[in-house]
Amino acid sequence: MSDKLSKTEIQLDIFEEALKRLLANEGQVVKPGTKLSMAQLALESGVGSGTLYYKPYKEFREKANKLMDEFNNNPSTQKIANADTNTDIAKKLRAERDSEKELKIKYRGERDELKEQLKVMCADRGAVEHDLYEATARIKELEEMFERATGVHPDQYQPYGNKITVLPRNLQSN
Repeated sequence: MSDKLSKTEIQLDIFEEALKRLLANEGQVVKPGTKLSMAQLALESGVGSGTLYYKPYKEFREKANKLMDEFNNNPSTQKIANADTNTDIAKKLRAERDSEKELKIKYRGERDELKEQLKVMCADRGAVEHDLYEATARIKELEEMFERATGVHPDQYQPYGNKITVLPRNLQSN
């Protein structure tokens, strides 16, 4: 015969260990103080919820049901576990609430700063757009004045035409 354990025996050992942890209120996955059931045992064992209902595990299932019923009907195990669980849960919830408050305050401050920056940027943009509008209007006004004075639009104006009125220095006579 072989010294190796079969898969069923290995799985039964895993179920036994998980059941012991649950009955001692020391579950790794299932929180202490939780009402025990086959689903909780399967969860603690790391298997699917239907695995415990396979035929090879029938004896274990019956034994586990009996032990879990005793555990669930014993008020002292539930109260102690629930008291510890409730204080732990309350501490966790308080800590979570406090950290959320801090984050809220932090992000509220950041939001307010960003809103102020946005207001300043909008005001600056409005001022720049207004300055651009005024500059465009002034340019148009100057172009009209130039056109009235010379009779030519500034884009078509040639100050000296094709004639050169002053020679460059190197071509001037001394």
